[in-house]
Amino acid sequence: MAAETQPLQTETAHESGVVGVLGTLGINGQLLIAQLINFAIILIVLWRWVYKPLLAKMDERSKKISDGLVFAKESKKALNDAEVERDQILREAKAEAHKLTEKATADAEKLRGEKMVQAKTEIEKVIVEAKQQIKMEREASFAALKGEIAELVTMATAKVASSMDEKAQRGMIASALKDIENA
Repeated sequence: MAAETQPLQTETAHESGVVGVLGTLGINGQLLIAQLINFAIILIVLWRWVYKPLLAKMDERSKKISDGLVFAKESKKALNDAEVERDQILREAKAEAHKLTEKATADAEKLRGEKMVQAKTEIEKVIVEAKQQIKMEREASFAALKGEIAELVTMATAKVASSMDEKAQRGMIASALKDIENA
């Protein structure tokens, strides 16, 4: 029996050593183990239903924030690109407007020149027509005058001829006809 009691004594001494150390600190070993188990259960429950969903939400939120930052950078780049494109379009529009203004001015100058040439041509045409009309009127006046002069000469000649002989009359008529033809 002594052999059997020895392992029990060793076991008790060992337990009493552990209990003795914990006991001197004022800790109950069974209560400590029960509290450790409760702590582990609470830790598992918190890990499973609180910590993991909280981490997932935080990861999701971080992803949204990083996506938002990327979108903001892309938007800023797109805005800068749009401003550059707008500036380029404005420069092109100004250049096109300047070209159109220059073309319109050149076209107006060309049209003015053409109208001036056309007006000069019309004026010259009117002048030529007026000169022709004046010439025709002058010729008509000369013809009318010749007719009247011929009549006057005939009447004067008839009066003078009545007082002259026949030979003198013929000489005078020939001379008058030569004068009329030369005039």
